[in-house]
Amino acid sequence: MSKSMKFQVLLCCSVFLFCGFSRYEKPKNTEGTVILKFNNLFNKEALDFEKAYTNAHGEKVKFTLLNYFISNIKLTKEDGSTYAVPQDSSYFLVKQSDPASKEITLNHIPSGKYSALTFTIGVDSLRNTMGIGSRTGALDVGATAKGMYWVWNSGYIFFKLEGTSPAAPEKQKNVFNYHIGGFGGYRSKTMNNIKTRTLAFKPVVVSNRKGPVIDINVEIDHFFDQVNPIKIAEKSSVMWGEFSTKISENYVSIFNLGNVSSK
Repeated sequence: MSKSMKFQVLLCCSVFLFCGFSRYEKPKNTEGTVILKFNNLFNKEALDFEKAYTNAHGEKVKFTLLNYFISNIKLTKEDGSTYAVPQDSSYFLVKQSDPASKEITLNHIPSGKYSALTFTIGVDSLRNTMGIGSRTGALDVGATAKGMYWVWNSGYIFFKLEGTSPAAPEKQKNVFNYHIGGFGGYRSKTMNNIKTRTLAFKPVVVSNRKGPVIDINVEIDHFFDQVNPIKIAEKSSVMWGEFSTKISENYVSIFNLGNVSSK
C-alpha cells in the first residue's frame, strides 16, 4: 500500500471517529430541585418576636417561640402520579428563631410537571417508635430536636407555640404555651394528632435547568380561630388531653399556599 493510500485510509478513519463522537450525546439529567419556603405570618406580616399582636378574641399576645415538624413530603405530577421524598431525607424542623430552617431544599426530584404538594405536620407513628439510631438530623433529640420530645410520654412534639399575654394567669407569669403531639400510642392507644396538608397549584416544571420555589404561608393569627376558638384566658397551657386535638385541627389549616415561582 502506497503512502498516499495509507494517508487516505487514516483520514477516513479520523472523519468516521469524529462524526461518531459528534453524534454522541451525554445522558440528560432527569432530576431537579424544589425549594419550600415557610413564611410565618401574623395578619399577613412576617411574625416578629419583638412585636405585640392582638388575636381574634381581642387578647394581646407576644410570641417567644414557634417550632413545628414538617415530614413525609410528597409531590404530585400533572398526570396524577406521585413522587415521595425518601423517608430518611424527609424530616425537617422549622424554627422561627432559625431563618435557615424555614427554607427546605428538596434534591433529586424527577423531572416533570408538578401540581400539588403534600406534607405531614408532625412525625409519623413509625418514626416515633423507632430506635434512637433511626432518629437523627432534625429528629435528634439531643441536638436539633432538643425540647421537641416528651421523654415522659415517649413522643415528639409536633407543633410548639409559646408567648406571653395579659390574658394568661398571673401565677404563670402571664405565659401561655401550646405543645401538641400524640401519634396514636405505642403500647396502648392514645390520641393521634398527626395532620397532613395538601396544597394544589398551577403546574410547574422541574428539570435540571429550573425548579419551583413554593412559598407556604403559616398564618399564626388564625391559629386562634381557624376551626375551634382558642382563647388564652380559657386555655393558656395545653400539652396533652382532648383539647390538644382541637388545636391540631386549627393549625393544620393555617398552612396555606403562597407564591409559586421558578428559580
